[in-house]
Amino acid sequence: MIQIKKCLPEYIDRIYEIDKTSSEYNWTKEQFAAELKTDKKFNVLFANEVVVGYIIYHTVIDEAEILNIVIDNEFKGKGYGTYLLKETIEELKKKSIKNVFLEVGEKNIVATALYEKFKFEKYNIRKKYYKDGENAILMKKALQQ
Repeated sequence: MIQIKKCLPEYIDRIYEIDKTSSEYNWTKEQFAAELKTDKKFNVLFANEVVVGYIIYHTVIDEAEILNIVIDNEFKGKGYGTYLLKETIEELKKKSIKNVFLEVGEKNIVATALYEKFKFEKYNIRKKYYKDGENAILMKKALQQ
């Protein structure tokens, strides 16, 4: 069974482990814990009661920005990222969000393909954005006109 739940403090250790092993640009446990105290949406994806991924985003008026979406390496390629992004987009539509923005490392071809599958469009590049000098591709998706 697949479920999306609001992140709780007891999930932070697992989220941290997923991020550390499945993402190139890692957050600290303190950063994850701090997100719980903000107005950002921090959701966790469960498959058969195991945390397999998460998404963090925030909204401002009628726009949303996805800050992080990560699936555990053991569960990649099984549709969990697609499911989590699809459900998040549906949730944003219900909130009358008009545009969703995100950034992705230019070498992250798997994530870029996922976003393009959902009709996110590249609109700009942040040169040498990441610590290692990698460029960030800025993408957006219009939900409503």
